[in-house]
Amino acid sequence: MANHSVWHFAYASNMDRAQVVQRAGEPREERLGRLENYGLNFDKISRGGTGTGNLVPAEGKAVWGVLYRLTEQQMRALDRFEGVPDHYRRVEVRVVDEQGNQVPAQVYLARRVRKGLKPDRLYLQKIIQGAEQHKLPDDYVQQLKKIAPA
Repeated sequence: MANHSVWHFAYASNMDRAQVVQRAGEPREERLGRLENYGLNFDKISRGGTGTGNLVPAEGKAVWGVLYRLTEQQMRALDRFEGVPDHYRRVEVRVVDEQGNQVPAQVYLARRVRKGLKPDRLYLQKIIQGAEQHKLPDDYVQQLKKIAPA
């Protein structure tokens, strides 16, 4: 069972490949993905009081990110960094990949949220860096760059 792998959809700082490798090791595969009918929000409070990434249902919107194929062992390593089960929960969603295929993927959703939070400047830079690194669509990268940090 250790060789069983799943897709993980990274939509915030885990889009930065170096961060994922540091936390969980080399992904088996990676590709771009788009999660339909969700929006990116920063309503999960961090230790420093700023907002960290979370997905919220949003009809007609889409969140771009990176699909990483990881083993369950690698996902458990990411779970520890993300604070599962206290801070985030891992759920399965269907992400559209670059070829238009529906891909079942594991994603992190915040357990507790607070309105009115903004992301830390360095955290937001890490998200933008990951988006640029993976060549997400320019209009999406520009949307990320317009987000006001705390």
